Amino acid sequence: MKIKKYQPTLSLKPTQFSVGLLEVEYKVVGLKKLKSKKLKKLIDETEIPVVISPWKEICVTDHHHFLFACWHADIRKVRVRVIKDFSNAKLSYHQFWRKLAKMNLAYLYDQFGEGPRNPLYLPMDIRGMADDPYRSLAWITRKEGGYENSNKTFAEFAWADFFRKRKLLERQGRKGFHLAFQRAVKLAKSNSAMGLPGYINKKKQISKLEDQALIKSKYVPKAHIKGALATVPIVVTEKQESE
Repeated sequence: MKIKKYQPTLSLKPTQFSVGLLEVEYKVVGLKKLKSKKLKKLIDETEIPVVISPWKEICVTDHHHFLFACWHADIRKVRVRVIKDFSNAKLSYHQFWRKLAKMNLAYLYDQFGEGPRNPLYLPMDIRGMADDPYRSLAWITRKEGGYENSNKTFAEFAWADFFRKRKLLERQGRKGFHLAFQRAVKLAKSNSAMGLPGYINKKKQISKLEDQALIKSKYVPKAHIKGALATVPIVVTEKQESE
């Protein structure tokens, strides 16, 4: 089945339940800072891999965070690349999703790290994706050098579950990202993280990493940044309410 190389952002179906919204927010701010020419070049050069289902749905297999950020940045069309075409395959609904999961093209665990879930409950488009704060924590920890980028499929989900099991965000909730990040960096260097994708051997650790873990991460967005998603609510005073 042939499709156009540029598709509406909301026509693409996610193959996972959740994203890390802090990563999305960071990307939104970055996209909104680009001049139109550079933004167009970025969209043209970023191909989103997709699979065509037996019932002609276009399913995203990677770059969910980028796609979500595009929608928030008012980018209504993105470039896609078909990596698998099942439009003529005689597969049932569940056979199709089992095949995608087996090929590591779908991640059917939810924002709580539980699953695999029934693909029936996957969001129809990017707007329905849930926020997994531990996915954000895993991304921040990697960006700050806690572990290396890995080609292994769903690597950051593995790190998210590693941090989730240790309840790093339970102490202060979402306001505790900086504290959780400091603890996450130390854990990422520990023997308990050995075997996770991108693990850095202690002997190869960047010397500044210890000092870096003592400061606040620049990847946790501040409130009221232009284009940011997370903002401080506007409180109406009694006087304003009566006006």
